Amino acid sequence: MSAFTVEFDNSPGRLAALCELMAERGINLVICGVTHGDTGTVAFIADDEAAARSALQDADLAATERPALTVRLKNTPGAGAQLFRRLADAGVNVDVFLPIHVADTQFMAVLCVDDIETARTALGTQIVSR
Repeated sequence: MSAFTVEFDNSPGRLAALCELMAERGINLVICGVTHGDTGTVAFIADDEAAARSALQDADLAATERPALTVRLKNTPGAGAQLFRRLADAGVNVDVFLPIHVADTQFMAVLCVDDIETARTALGTQIVSR
């Protein structure tokens, strides 16, 4: 699995245009974004990565594609702190953390890191997809 990130100018319609582009090709996304001043970053996973990659290229949108892991956490205070501390103690930097499912007892997210093998070792059974 991969996650994509796209950098944008922070202006009306930029996120709509990205979502419309994917919708036109029948690509479903799980997406989140954040702005910082005049720019913003959108991170997403797609149900059809090849089609998303092609759509981004055809629209001349610069995107970064990163390998991703899916992790499971308890939906309790401190669960994220424990996960991030385990990664930090292993020397792993987090590039993307994208929530994909939140329930009463469980929380799942897509995680992109700078050292995927070390992250796998550090997180063990919390990893859902390999």
